[in-house]
Amino acid sequence: MSRWQALPGARLGGIFAHMRFMIMLSALVLLSACATAAPDAATPSRTEAPASNQSSSRTAQMFATAGRSDAATQRDIERALGAPDIARQEGAGAAWTYRLENCALLLLFAADTRNEMRLAEVHPSARRAGAAAPSLDQCAAEAAARRS
Repeated sequence: MSRWQALPGARLGGIFAHMRFMIMLSALVLLSACATAAPDAATPSRTEAPASNQSSSRTAQMFATAGRSDAATQRDIERALGAPDIARQEGAGAAWTYRLENCALLLLFAADTRNEMRLAEVHPSARRAGAAAPSLDQCAAEAAARRS
């Protein structure tokens, strides 16, 4: 007599765990764009001073390593950008969100063969509804300016 299972693919628990992780990351991306407050009309918007080319290009170079075996580690990212505004750890992955003035950065990390969390993907998005999505270089410059 065979045992009844609620889900026929229950033996494939890894697939379900992976799907759950991907759903959570998708929800995090969608919610990070919604987590902004409307600008106050009484407060004039201030413009940030441009970041030094060296620090923003260093940040852009760090982002460019995403997905490679020599990608930046969580420690490298935190040293360059500071602590994330939102951090989520699940299974062998992590998601960090940095909320900047005009840009939201979603950084996804995955464990390497030595179980060290390395940058796997970088996704820039606009902070305000209807605004054009900034480029990765624009977000990198803004992130570097925030830290300096």
